[in-house]
Amino acid sequence: KMTSAMATTVVLVCLFLSCVSCQINVWPLPQTYSHGSTPVSMSPSFQFISKTNSHTLREAFKRYTALTFTRTDVSNTKQYDGAVLTTLEVIITDPSEDLQLDTREDYSLVVTSTSAMINASTVYAAMRGLETFSQLVQYNISANVYTIQQAPWSISDHPRFPHRGLLMDTSRHFFSVHYLHKLLDSMSYAKMNVLHWHIVDAQSFPMQSAAYPLLWKGAWSLSERYTTQDVKDVVEYARLRGIRVVPEFDGPGHAYAWGVGYPSLLPQGYNISSKCDDTCPVNPCNVPLDPSNEFTYQVLEGLFTELTAGKQGAGIFTDNMFHTGGDEIEPGCWSGSPQIAQFMKQHSFTSYDELYMYFVNRVAGMVKGMGRQVVNWESTYTTAGNTLDKGTIVNIYLSMDVMEKAVGSGYQCIVSFANAWYLDNLGNNWTVFYNFNPIANLTDPSLVKLVLGGEASNWGETMDPTNLFARVWPRAAAVAERLWSAASVTSLTDALPRLHAFRCMLIDRDIPSAPLDNLAGPLAPGSCIWQ
Repeated sequence: KMTSAMATTVVLVCLFLSCVSCQINVWPLPQTYSHGSTPVSMSPSFQFISKTNSHTLREAFKRYTALTFTRTDVSNTKQYDGAVLTTLEVIITDPSEDLQLDTREDYSLVVTSTSAMINASTVYAAMRGLETFSQLVQYNISANVYTIQQAPWSISDHPRFPHRGLLMDTSRHFFSVHYLHKLLDSMSYAKMNVLHWHIVDAQSFPMQSAAYPLLWKGAWSLSERYTTQDVKDVVEYARLRGIRVVPEFDGPGHAYAWGVGYPSLLPQGYNISSKCDDTCPVNPCNVPLDPSNEFTYQVLEGLFTELTAGKQGAGIFTDNMFHTGGDEIEPGCWSGSPQIAQFMKQHSFTSYDELYMYFVNRVAGMVKGMGRQVVNWESTYTTAGNTLDKGTIVNIYLSMDVMEKAVGSGYQCIVSFANAWYLDNLGNNWTVFYNFNPIANLTDPSLVKLVLGGEASNWGETMDPTNLFARVWPRAAAVAERLWSAASVTSLTDALPRLHAFRCMLIDRDIPSAPLDNLAGPLAPGSCIWQ
């Protein structure tokens, strides 16, 4: 007798086998592709080759050799009639290895029975092609040979949006460099290219600063800290995988941890004000910085100069985007400070919104002077409207109506819509993430171009290293495909078998992704192919 669970299993297996035999099995789906019906054997001594002399490319070759050919005991040279594939040649058009928002990622991949070639615009585009190639390769355990099915292949591919990110919160819980490396690896498998590093928040300040060495007194413990070298290591590890690191130092809100080392950064009397939630360091702690204190700006400028070297593309964080937060201010924490009251009187401020925007504008000018483009949460735009500096990138998380107004007024936006793309919304399965279209209501191409892309947001209140990867994957993969693949790629039915295969690949690559149907784990015995 077949139970409903068994029937579901049969259907999913059939879908998976159909995907393998009849269509491309790559995630995210390439823009255009065609294939034949001929299987090709791969030589046990297969190599990636290129005439481009690049350490970054050589490192990519090492990674993808290990990822693609996991078996070291392959001895069979040939399974099928015809030639054996021995190399994949990579040709790169632009040798520059600068990695920024406008860095190109377009590539083409051609695989015949006798040759394989990637033509890539940049070394980072080549990495996207290598990832696609690795997902085409299959191991035949019966014949002990690696193969590519359905040759010849012709793939032409590029991202739909240039900014495809994952926000990682390392303040609410600490994650060692090891876990951040592993997260970056997993992001590269889905062609995500931005780590939005929400490195500090109200709960902890885990990062070292030479300019202000007491700041990391706000860390959870002595062992839960990032040295300057740790941060540099994460940034370079990301770059080698074509991933930009955009740091966020949220302010003026969410700043309690800053005041552990430098108490004067916080408002006078905040802890005795009935209008200020001082439950810190646990939630909903949200004590803001003191915008009236000149020392606040000295610390920010000193820290940001240390991180950026005061100029574009330099310093510890080399990306030209710099996120300064700006969300969720608790003005009640300012209300008990005589110093703030006097400052507001001197500046003729009649509302805390004016004080808030004084801080936002002053910090933005500081960051712009360091050659960086400011990113703010949408709160700055909803407060200031079109008086907000036009160079600000508005990070949307609450209202898509706000995004439409912002792009309509000429602002660039990044979409992190909480209802669809927040990973701590545990009730949202992968289909919610997949079905959300960040530009659904935009028809004017000139406005669509102002939407740089989006991010899956991985907030850390209820996440630590024990559930990190199950929280992120496979749901973040749905965001990755929405931001990479063509706008016409929307079918859940077509996506399902490919996503099952992608999850299996993540597990094979030592990334413990959750099942598609239950974040807590499998509901019954079975293969990863249908869970």
